[in-house]
Amino acid sequence: MIMQRNKILTILLSLVIAVCLWVYVVSTVTPDDSQWIYGIPVTFVNEDGLFSDRNLVLSSGRDATVNLRLYGKRRDLLKLNNTNVTLTADLSQVTGAGDWRLPYSLELPETVSSNEIEIEDRSTSYVSITVDKLQTRSVEIRAVFQGNVAEGYTPEAIELEYDTLEISGPKDQVDQVEYAQVVLERTNVSKTISENLPFTLMNGDGEEVESDDLRCTVNGTAVDKIGVLMQVNMIKEVPLRVELIEGGGATADHATVRYEPAQITVQGDPEVLAGLNSVYLGTVDLSAIQNSVTEEFNIVIADGLTNMTGTSAKVTVELKNLKTKTFQVSNIELTNAPEGLQARLGTLSLEVQLRGTAEEIDSLAASGIRAVADLSGIYATGTFSVPVDVYVDASSEVGAMGSYSVLVTITEPTTETAVAVTAVEASPAASAEPSAAPSEAAPVETGNVTENTEEVG
Repeated sequence: MIMQRNKILTILLSLVIAVCLWVYVVSTVTPDDSQWIYGIPVTFVNEDGLFSDRNLVLSSGRDATVNLRLYGKRRDLLKLNNTNVTLTADLSQVTGAGDWRLPYSLELPETVSSNEIEIEDRSTSYVSITVDKLQTRSVEIRAVFQGNVAEGYTPEAIELEYDTLEISGPKDQVDQVEYAQVVLERTNVSKTISENLPFTLMNGDGEEVESDDLRCTVNGTAVDKIGVLMQVNMIKEVPLRVELIEGGGATADHATVRYEPAQITVQGDPEVLAGLNSVYLGTVDLSAIQNSVTEEFNIVIADGLTNMTGTSAKVTVELKNLKTKTFQVSNIELTNAPEGLQARLGTLSLEVQLRGTAEEIDSLAASGIRAVADLSGIYATGTFSVPVDVYVDASSEVGAMGSYSVLVTITEPTTETAVAVTAVEASPAASAEPSAAPSEAAPVETGNVTENTEEVG
């Protein structure tokens, strides 16, 4: 057993010694050798000059390779291969279109001295190329969205940084290009996308045109990407609303409001639309409504949003559980008379229509109703029609319907007997009784109440 183990050790030691001897012989005893390196690519320099100076383009020969048999020290040759050995051909020698044979130069990696390596043999001493006249044309840039947006969102058409692309290269290759295509690939998109994306040259059949000889520029600058912007909007159903101005004894609790349409579809920026919970149409004055009214409103929404439903809406307001009654009111007050002048009331009584619940209306008397005319806006003498506010002191749940006014005469102070000014009708109705005006503008209360009543709802 021991002898067998020793035999194995002896064999291993012999192999190690043999390898060391081989390395010594290769690197020291026989240092020079030669070897072939196959498929060394050729690099072309000064190609930009073909485009700018001579209006030429390299149409074939770009993929040329050369096989070289190199001679030198074996330790240097072992460091060389077709990835670190460079062959360079200078295109500045090309002066026109046609077939050309160009010499090339050899460049070695920094780890190997060029003085230690010689070219012993080669597959060719020249590189064969073909140069054509440069063909240039503009093609359309098209954008394609491949994917989908999140539920409740919609994409707009993609906006491109540029509309066209200038293609330069060999005529037969340039003629194949129909357009440039940018593809935006996204899924479940819920916000606007802005990116720079690569493009692909396409032929008329929608197939990619593959060529390294084509140059793409925009305004003379080479480009390989195009900026794209795809606006993504939110779609939201938003209800319509009006503001009810309470008056004439009617409140929002007495009103039934119907909208046609009840809501609209709005499209726009998600950040703006997220905070939009209703669209305001306008106001409806309940004091001006007898029983019901239908009004049409223009639908106005914020800038940057799009109404996808319509431009107008009909709003119907109907009042219920209310009763109206007409009162002859002679309790008319004047306030804020102009200083230093005398105010005389020309309207002796007003026919006022009040509305409220049946219980409140039936309990009212004319003595609890006042009409007050504010003269604060009058500064000159003359006869004026002055609006009045009607107050029902006996009930806060009853109000006057419509608008009313009285005639007031403003004069210089005098001791003469004043002649009464004939009363005029107020809106919706005002009655006048010709008689002598009182010497002062103090109101005279009367309890006359008409029997004209009407229940709403």
